[in-house]
Amino acid sequence: MDLTFITGTIAGICMAVCQVPQAWQIYKTRNTEGLSLLMQIILTTGIFFWFLTGIIMKHPPMWISNGICLIFCIYVLVMCIITKNSKKK
Repeated sequence: MDLTFITGTIAGICMAVCQVPQAWQIYKTRNTEGLSLLMQIILTTGIFFWFLTGIIMKHPPMWISNGICLIFCIYVLVMCIITKNSKKK
């Protein structure tokens, strides 16, 4: 294994799990009050394009890790939208 593969895999693992604590907290509390909706939109969009880049480059660690992260980002984003809309009513 070369250094690029190792560092990319470590970065991918970090990215794959970075949203898990946030998603878990939202799942338990149903509270997204301290989160910026705009930041979540930008983050989810960025992770989506990294996921696509991994697919295009045929680089499994890249698309797998970003795919996992994307699932949690989408969950957090959807919950932000739902909770922000429910507060307006």
